[in-house]
Amino acid sequence: MPDNVKKSAVVVGPYRVHNFGDDLVGAIIAKRLQRVGYNVTVPRLGQNNCDWLGTNFTETYDGVFEDADTIVVGGGGIMSDTSGAKPGASYLEIVARAAMGGRLSGKKVYVTSVGAGPWMLEKSKMLAFGVSMIADKVGVRDQESFDHLAGIGVKGNKVVLGSDCALLSADFLDFKAVPNDKIGIQLDIKQFEDIQQNPHLEKISEALKEYVSSNESSVMLISNGGRKSPLAKSAPGAATLEYNGLGDFLPHLAGLKSMFTSHLHLAITSYSQRIPTFSLYVREKTKRFYEQIGRPERAVDLKTATLNDFERFISAAETATWTDQDEETLQKLQSKARMLLEFIK
Repeated sequence: MPDNVKKSAVVVGPYRVHNFGDDLVGAIIAKRLQRVGYNVTVPRLGQNNCDWLGTNFTETYDGVFEDADTIVVGGGGIMSDTSGAKPGASYLEIVARAAMGGRLSGKKVYVTSVGAGPWMLEKSKMLAFGVSMIADKVGVRDQESFDHLAGIGVKGNKVVLGSDCALLSADFLDFKAVPNDKIGIQLDIKQFEDIQQNPHLEKISEALKEYVSSNESSVMLISNGGRKSPLAKSAPGAATLEYNGLGDFLPHLAGLKSMFTSHLHLAITSYSQRIPTFSLYVREKTKRFYEQIGRPERAVDLKTATLNDFERFISAAETATWTDQDEETLQKLQSKARMLLEFIK
């Protein structure tokens, strides 16, 4: 390849639904590729995100794999089939097609910053194994994912154990925090059918509505998608933050004083910006994160949470501060997150 011609890379991930966390990890992977000399295309990430990143945007995957030298699959629980609102849904098939197409045409294939397993379907387990065998390297974000892959026969020298690349938001993305001294609140859970069985859920929901209504000036109601928070009706005077693009969303998120959320990557990104975070979580992967940061007491499964758990968390969010222990842990985890990008050449 002539010196004046850049290598080309495609980033494949669950970007078509424009979920904040998935888009964020895709953006960080794209920036890593730019730094090592690639011309980058991120299908379905959104025109505004790609313009902000300086990457190429396409609405479909048509033709992008043929023109690429390297294919990187990354972000989210895409090596699992239990991560969405309806467990059993999976991105594994598109991941497998991308990996197989890349390998058959002699391209480099990497998978990184993913959650792997558990699997509800035998087909999903086979696809995860096949993708792992095809890829040059697989980077997973927690020990459980590493163990799940080992359990289906993926050897340790193929898998790199690190931590979620969303921890590197400030390392790779160019934005400045807009301070607001508010508690960020996100709890949008209607689509999670298993959560609705909790007999305490109605009391928690009513208490949260009452809290935001009584504290409009000190909260920011957050949605990790393009729609307003369902709590906005209870607090019409409260500030709101909807995700419509990384360049607008990240500065306001980074200006919070604390975060209360059910969403994994809102918690991770807040933590990466040194913001204390608390979660009534909807998926086990969020519990794993709080164990990683040494704050397991700040996360409770929403399937079993009580009104007391909510009251304890919201009270703590009002006064929590960033500590030396938090800083030491963050530095260690960011170092591990970099490991999931450094093998991409």
